Amino acid sequence: MSDDLDLNLRIGYQVQSTAEWRREKALQFPDDTRNLRAAEELERLAVEIEALEGSDIHRQISDVHDSIFRLCDEDDNVTSIDSVVWDLNEAVSAELRSIGFHGGYETGTQFLEWYRDLLREKFETLLGEAVPAPDLDEQVANDPAVKAAKDAYDAAYAKAFAEARKKL
Repeated sequence: MSDDLDLNLRIGYQVQSTAEWRREKALQFPDDTRNLRAAEELERLAVEIEALEGSDIHRQISDVHDSIFRLCDEDDNVTSIDSVVWDLNEAVSAELRSIGFHGGYETGTQFLEWYRDLLREKFETLLGEAVPAPDLDEQVANDPAVKAAKDAYDAAYAKAFAEARKKL
């Protein structure tokens, strides 16, 4: 699905759309200067994101994005891609709404690194669904070497206990 999606399609338009929404909020609430500052910061980030087309961070985002889509397409145990896209959009939307109010990013690269990390976290979660972690306690208990060691321990314990009882 992937390399044909530029950064604007992946994330840049969402940044720009949030900037426009903040500008509307600035008009609606002219006494709250945070909206205008947030809109300006988001617009700056959108321009920087567009300039990062083809960069290393773009490639990293594309790689993780593709891995997510492949995993969702190939494994029936994994959450549907619609659900994944919904979750990612919600997380990005919340992050963008917080810019100018509860934090921000100095550069478009920093924002894209946050986005890449979000994608990686989502991929790790999906991978956990596709390949559940084995029950280590069960694996250890069923290991032949562990069983042999336990049998040897139990025999040594029983022998020591029997000898201790003789002395009583």
